[in-house]
Amino acid sequence: MKGIQEKFGSDKFEVLMLSVDAAFHMPGKSPLVGNRDKLQSQGVKWDNVLLPHGFDDAHRKFNLDGYGLTLVGPDGIVRGVDLYPERVQQLTAQLLWK
Repeated sequence: MKGIQEKFGSDKFEVLMLSVDAAFHMPGKSPLVGNRDKLQSQGVKWDNVLLPHGFDDAHRKFNLDGYGLTLVGPDGIVRGVDLYPERVQQLTAQLLWK
């Protein structure tokens, strides 16, 4: 996703990450700090929402049932669910160059 955002620009392609890994934090750190440190070490610059109850929160709040990418167009319409990065890139190109 980082490469796709760099290709299209963060002003045209924005990423929001829903992290369900609150239970898998670094020893000695809170889940919030551990998650932040891990993302910073990987150079992730987009917003990240830490869901404290993991997949239960993802399912209840967003009707998502697993790992995967969901693409929402600039018009707010969901354009794809459970996508691989290659498909996200194709769909994004189509949406931006209509």
